[in-house]
Amino acid sequence: MHFIVSWDIKAQGTRKEEINEALKNCLKGYSWVRPLESFYVVKVDSQATWDSILAGMVAVGRAYKGEVNFVLSPLMQGGRYNGWLPASTWPEMRKRTE
Repeated sequence: MHFIVSWDIKAQGTRKEEINEALKNCLKGYSWVRPLESFYVVKVDSQATWDSILAGMVAVGRAYKGEVNFVLSPLMQGGRYNGWLPASTWPEMRKRTE
């Protein structure tokens, strides 16, 4: 199973880096690929894991209210993505989505 997550950070400079790191820490320990600047495809093993990641990201959103927005998809089984990316990215995507 996998999900996608993307975020926008309104802050600048070191504050932006701080928020970005807080969001990335929510994904720490999980297999993910980042095909676009703030678009991640994350492989997880259960709904409980997804719930935990969501809770962590909501906590970051609350801590930096007004400075960050994110979208997290529901869990997905399988699927195929299409787009225009470097050829080396597609095998990494398949590792998380198949």
